[in-house]
Amino acid sequence: MAVYTHLSSAQISAYIAPFSLGDLVDFKGISGGIENTNYFVTTQLKGQPQQDFVLTLFEDLSYDEMPYFVDLTEHLVAHNVTVPAPFRDKDGRALSLLANKPALLFPRFAGDHLARSEIGVSQCAVMGRELARLHVAGQEFAKVRHSHRGQKWWSELGPRAAKCIDGEGATMLMMAIGQYDAMVAQQPDLPMGVVHGDLFHDNALFNQGQLSATIDVYNASNDYLLFDVAVTVNDWCIAPDGSISPRLYDSFLQAYAEVRAFNPAEQQYWNAMLVAAAMRFWLSRLETYHGLDAHQREDGVTVLKDPNVFRDILSHRMQQFQQLP
Repeated sequence: MAVYTHLSSAQISAYIAPFSLGDLVDFKGISGGIENTNYFVTTQLKGQPQQDFVLTLFEDLSYDEMPYFVDLTEHLVAHNVTVPAPFRDKDGRALSLLANKPALLFPRFAGDHLARSEIGVSQCAVMGRELARLHVAGQEFAKVRHSHRGQKWWSELGPRAAKCIDGEGATMLMMAIGQYDAMVAQQPDLPMGVVHGDLFHDNALFNQGQLSATIDVYNASNDYLLFDVAVTVNDWCIAPDGSISPRLYDSFLQAYAEVRAFNPAEQQYWNAMLVAAAMRFWLSRLETYHGLDAHQREDGVTVLKDPNVFRDILSHRMQQFQQLP
């Protein structure tokens, strides 16, 4: 369960009133989220069909951090990237406080995320093109946000996490961090811009075989575009044991390159980015699993994911050198 903030019908009715979307008909907490509280909200204007929306309360991001995401999603939608952008009320405001949490109201898109068994070459091609479009559109976005789980974060957390795991794993973790640091020290010519940061298969909605929305952009920041590609490949293009699936891999990357071509430095450092992306998500799972986050919730509903999934992925990336097709 991931409904951290419980709302009443009166609270939701008062919140939606300025949007002129009609009366509240129904609402239901969504259990699938991890970081935020989400509700399905149904409204109806007199004499009109019912309408469905998603109300999101942000549990970790501050009110002052939220305008970046409002502006980014509106920018991406204007450039035909399929992310949800929030509604604005009759006074032009998208962002407000609800139960003392920043809150946004979004359209509800049809569809659901794919089960891993449903991911095939066509879906990977769709996501490769979509991620490339997001990266190209983001090049024109003026605001900058630094990742809260980037190089500084993992350099500080890595040694603490290494003490919680076996010696072989600790060595592999610290080697991966050192490899990334060495790459950055060489000042490679890697394009930077807006990245999604978390485009796993459960953050894309498909409806009748078609992509309907790319969701959960709240890890977006400015980073190496290649790092974002690696994060996505490490989830979408894998076999059950975490190794690369060649068919899915080639489909995703060829489709991506049709929209945004890779430069020579990206070709050179690609495998290093696959390693870094696997390390970053292994480390974030270790942080939660071992209670290493000083800001971790104490409400008893923190969602734990198995860190060993990404340990295995990292092991494969460090042992099997990959190239861009």
